Amino acid sequence: MTTVVMAALGVCVLVNAALLTAQLRFFRAADGSYAAVQREMWVGNLTGMRLLTFMVTGIVFLRWLWQMRVNAEALAPRGHRMKRGWTTGAWLVPVACFFLPKRIINDIWAASSSPDRPRRTDALLTSWWLLFVAAQLLAFPSTSRGPLPTEMAGAALYVLAGVLGIGVVRRLAAMQRARLHG
Repeated sequence: MTTVVMAALGVCVLVNAALLTAQLRFFRAADGSYAAVQREMWVGNLTGMRLLTFMVTGIVFLRWLWQMRVNAEALAPRGHRMKRGWTTGAWLVPVACFFLPKRIINDIWAASSSPDRPRRTDALLTSWWLLFVAAQLLAFPSTSRGPLPTEMAGAALYVLAGVLGIGVVRRLAAMQRARLHG
C-alpha cells in the first residue's frame, strides 16, 4: 500500500507541475489570442485532472493512513489522543481539517518512532503539513478569466507538498517496519 500511495502522490506532483506550467503560459499569453484560448483550455483540463487525482490519492492515502494507525495502536496502545475513527473523519470536518489530521499523524509518528526516543513530530512532517494546508488555502480556481497568482502559488505549493508527502509516507512506513520487525 505504501508504494501505491507514493505513486499516487507522484502523479499528483506531476499533474500540479503541468498545471502550474499551463497557468504560467496562459498568464503570459496575449489576451484574446488563439494561444490564450488554447492555454485556457489546458488550464481547465489540468484543473479537472488535479481534482480527479486528488480524489483517488485521498482515498488511497486515507486507506494507508488507517493501516498506519492500526499498526501504531499495536506499537503504543495508549499513545493516541483521539479515537481511531478520527483517522478518516478528521479530514471531513470544516476548519478542523486544518489541524486535527496533523494531530492524529503526530500520534502515529510518535508510536512508530524508536521507543528510546519517541518523537511526536519532526521537520519533514511539519513542513509537509504546512505546505499542504497553505496550498489548500491558495489553490482554489478563480471565477475570473485566467489563473490568479494565488492559484499559481497554490499549484507550486502542492508540488512541494507532494514531494515532501512522499518523504513522509516513506519515512513513516520505514519507522513502522523497523518497529514491527525489530
